Amino acid sequence: MSVQISDCTIRDGGYLTGKKFTEDFIHGVIDGLVRAGIDYIETGFLQIQVNGESIVYHNSKDVRKYIPVNKGNSEFVGFCDNSRYSNDLLDKCDGKSFESLRISFAKHEWKDAIRFCSKAKEKGYHVFVQPMDAPGYSEEERKELVYAVNEIHPEAFAIVDTFGAMHLDNLYKIFRQVDSLLDKDIKVGLHSHNNLHLSCALAEQLIIMAEETDRKVAVDGSLLGMGRGAGNACTEEIVDFLNSRYKKNYDLGVILDTIEKYIVPLKQKVSWGYDIPMFICGSMSSHVDNIYYLQKNCSCSYKDMYNILQSMDIEKRKRYGSNYSKNDFTILQSMYEAYTNKGK
Repeated sequence: MSVQISDCTIRDGGYLTGKKFTEDFIHGVIDGLVRAGIDYIETGFLQIQVNGESIVYHNSKDVRKYIPVNKGNSEFVGFCDNSRYSNDLLDKCDGKSFESLRISFAKHEWKDAIRFCSKAKEKGYHVFVQPMDAPGYSEEERKELVYAVNEIHPEAFAIVDTFGAMHLDNLYKIFRQVDSLLDKDIKVGLHSHNNLHLSCALAEQLIIMAEETDRKVAVDGSLLGMGRGAGNACTEEIVDFLNSRYKKNYDLGVILDTIEKYIVPLKQKVSWGYDIPMFICGSMSSHVDNIYYLQKNCSCSYKDMYNILQSMDIEKRKRYGSNYSKNDFTILQSMYEAYTNKGK
């Protein structure tokens, strides 16, 4: 049974801090993850636009300052959104920085993204193909995508639950299809969000299913589940599960020390984790920006939030905040006003 852990504390947690951390935090978290034996460590974002954020980079050279001399058994990972980065900026992998590259993309971008993934592989990177919103694909759409992935033969293909909407039966169906179609030596990854309080259960479910089919897998987590909105699966819980069930040797003590020293103090300043508004996001397959807008600008009860999101077109619920125009938020405001006036 081959299962690995990918920790995304720095990258996914960076959404909470404007993609900025102190160097002490970055070095400390990386050091703890390396000493604990975590397999993959995300280092931050590759973007065309860099505005002084400490975990946003133009290319792999910008990340070198955070890569320790002793990497242990860990492999470092860069992350980019297909729509926010250009393959022209990506330098060749030289082994001195991150060696893996995660390329995320929306469904309508997948053909362009596959070409990007192919070029990144040609430059020497271990490529993780990361299609957003796995439940949003039909079986036929997913089949077409997986066949294209087989053509470029990346390191891994991920099941990504972008909006925290996935239940265990959704994962079961998606994994069974992917496992039946994907070349056997390509890993299956899982990146989930904890809106329905299922992230760790989903990770365990994937591992158990992969054991039955002898599929290599890599599951994502973050320390204390740190991440935007409801956060992610907890790295410490995945570590405990793998150590207990599969006799892995991740150092849970080091993980707990790292959480106590770096993550717990940060949680006093920024907020993440399961709550009812985040549950509503997951239930409605909605982007978190919709809830953030309603919380900030409207006097909404939980029931109001649920009903307003339910009245939105499902694809508009999934729109990313950075892609919203002011008019889109005006539409959301109008929906709120129409809803409240209806009750009068």
